[in-house]
Amino acid sequence: MKKDYNINSITKINKIHIKERNYLFDNIKAILIFSVVIAHYFRASSSFAVSSFGGVIYLISFSYIMQGFLFVSGYFSRKPEKCRSTAFETFLFPYILLMPIMFLLRITIFGKAHFDLTLPTMALWYLLTMFIYRYFLKDLIKIKNILPISIAVSLAAGYIPFFDSTLSLGRTFSFLPFFLLGYYFKPEWIDKLHRLPKTVSWFLLSVLIGFTIHIAFYRVFPLEALYMKGSYVSTGLTNDQGMLLRIGISLISLAWIFVFINLTPKSRTFLTAVGQNTMTVYILHIIVRYLIKGIGGSFGQDIPSYLFLIAAAILSVWVFSWPSTAERYHRFMNNVYQFVVAIPLTLIRQIL
Repeated sequence: MKKDYNINSITKINKIHIKERNYLFDNIKAILIFSVVIAHYFRASSSFAVSSFGGVIYLISFSYIMQGFLFVSGYFSRKPEKCRSTAFETFLFPYILLMPIMFLLRITIFGKAHFDLTLPTMALWYLLTMFIYRYFLKDLIKIKNILPISIAVSLAAGYIPFFDSTLSLGRTFSFLPFFLLGYYFKPEWIDKLHRLPKTVSWFLLSVLIGFTIHIAFYRVFPLEALYMKGSYVSTGLTNDQGMLLRIGISLISLAWIFVFINLTPKSRTFLTAVGQNTMTVYILHIIVRYLIKGIGGSFGQDIPSYLFLIAAAILSVWVFSWPSTAERYHRFMNNVYQFVVAIPLTLIRQIL
């Protein structure tokens, strides 16, 4: 018998669907992207010091931002075949296009710059790493026990000198466990973590912040070790020291991810819209960061400087996450892609 759905029943179904949507990761991504922006803006000041308010915020942020983003990216990479088919257009092509654009901006702002397509400038390494993860995910998950293997690879990467910033190899191998952990993490595990007593996370949060403040003022380890982009020796540590430190940093990052999952609301908040357009914020804030660095001498470790940089971070996240801004960015990328890649490729296929 044919089922008859009237407009009221369809509306009711849509309302239920909207009501049941989980905004947890949108809200988490908003927190992560603001942390990226504020950390980069604080670091751009020529008077930046680790043992300062800005330094503490920077250390806290770099304890979880990239690990958190890669975990979330892995969690939403459930279709390996689709990941491979879209990896070039979504990540590698923007990287290739943005590298010369950012080079020209640096020339304009700083008067000099170096261009090397194999050396990602600042935050663009993430695009290259995500391309590698998404493209090869289909092959990686065929390897038995790939998650524990990736942990071993991450630790071993620090022993290899040429796993550095070149093609983002250092970070790609070092952060791989977080991407795969996200991929294998089940939705029901997220729900269980979210339902755990919040007091546990508040206590853990206070410990993490207190520990970071201690690190900031006593310089327990070199700042470069947080980036995981080079060998242990390149940061001034021995191989054994570097490996133990990488284990410690990874455990701290996992603790932060737990805190975010447990404490961040699952309902729609003022963060949700920002979390739905983080890529636009991530790319466009680089331009503002260059401008801040260009006048870095104007900022000190004082309240007016901090207030200005915090305001700049809030404004950047807000404006760059507007749906209209995201639409223009993606339209620009799509148009250039069609002109440079898709249309010529179609014509070549027709000729052949």
